[in-house]
Amino acid sequence: MTSKAALHRLAADVRAEIGLVATQPFDPEAWSEQYGVPIVKLSALQTEDEAVGRFLGAGSARWSAALLPNGTGQVVVYNDSHEDPRIRSDLAHEAAHVVAEHVVTLSWTTPDGRCSGWGKTQENEAAELAGALLIPPQIAQRSAMRGVPTVDLAQQYGVSVQMAQWRMSVSGGAPIADRARPKRRSSAG
Repeated sequence: MTSKAALHRLAADVRAEIGLVATQPFDPEAWSEQYGVPIVKLSALQTEDEAVGRFLGAGSARWSAALLPNGTGQVVVYNDSHEDPRIRSDLAHEAAHVVAEHVVTLSWTTPDGRCSGWGKTQENEAAELAGALLIPPQIAQRSAMRGVPTVDLAQQYGVSVQMAQWRMSVSGGAPIADRARPKRRSSAG
């Protein structure tokens, strides 16, 4: 498995390649253009209405996005019935598979009805890399240290509150701030 530090450096490189500074949200369209990987809404596919309807309607929670082989390249297909923050996270996750150079395999359905086609190691790498694409680690850490409300961070980066909370909690910022507080009090006294 690739180290977190290496994944964070890769995320910073990708963000720079698509022209983003740390304070800007991840732009899936800019990523798509830069990497030549089309992003397609599920509702735009020309297929049987019943098949698409299964995942856009009552079964919406069962499927979010997939990276699929497309000739000699790849394509990302995503469930456009979801809320924008989830879509951004889903697209960042699939982008992470591409930039981490994970091998695309055939998808299969898990016993609970969810689609999956990646091994646990690759999924963990993609989750960490996607998180760093969405909210740069240094921003998450600084936000946690300063006590920035998760809702504010979520709004700034166009992600869910849960994503912002996760990024802040894994950043190590809160323990750093906790350790600094006694030092500030003792030097002020």
